[in-house]
Amino acid sequence: MGGSDVSPSVALRVALAGAWHVVRGRSLGQFPRVLGLLEAVGRAAPGALRFRHSARLRLGLQAAVVVRMLQEAQPAGKVFDAIDSFFPEGEAPAAGHAQATPQELAMVGEAQESFRELVLALLADRGRRAAYLQGPAEQEYGEPFLQALEGLFYEYLRRLESALPRPDVQQLHEVVWSHAPPGLLPRDLPILSRYLADMGHAQCGPVPRPLTAAAPTPEPPTR
Repeated sequence: MGGSDVSPSVALRVALAGAWHVVRGRSLGQFPRVLGLLEAVGRAAPGALRFRHSARLRLGLQAAVVVRMLQEAQPAGKVFDAIDSFFPEGEAPAAGHAQATPQELAMVGEAQESFRELVLALLADRGRRAAYLQGPAEQEYGEPFLQALEGLFYEYLRRLESALPRPDVQQLHEVVWSHAPPGLLPRDLPILSRYLADMGHAQCGPVPRPLTAAAPTPEPPTR
């Protein structure tokens, strides 16, 4: 199947399915990829989500990444880089967002600065960092926080799905198969299947077979 034959919604759904798998599976090391997807979708469809919702989702994903880095005792330089990337000092948050009110921009800016100051203080004080990671970090950024983040992402996905056409299951599977290692065409695609089911597309058609799978060679007739 030529690339020009693939609907843009197909490639987007494959990417969203992977991101949903990452967030559901608490694969925090892959959260930056989810953030990159959110940024790309935000540029293409800036009105896909209310500013407050998108800001909470973005800040939550970013904070989860940084806290995980602290918990894993990653080098301070890497944490500094993450802070400067996710929570840049003095930079207005999404100032060009058409739906953002001045009050919302101020609230997000304060949240960014507050988190930045907390992490910088923890990096400067090993004792305070150890105490924070042993108690408050789990309370503030543990499983309940990740569950709430998953809920925000689910709402985001449902909002996007409401603007997309009905899934083309054949194309979705072919796109995934096209990225499979040579000689390996998985019959089951659990990540994609779970995403479609969670988004309410469980009855969108039968699962196709890999079109590029070689047909079995017929046995010669016996005499």
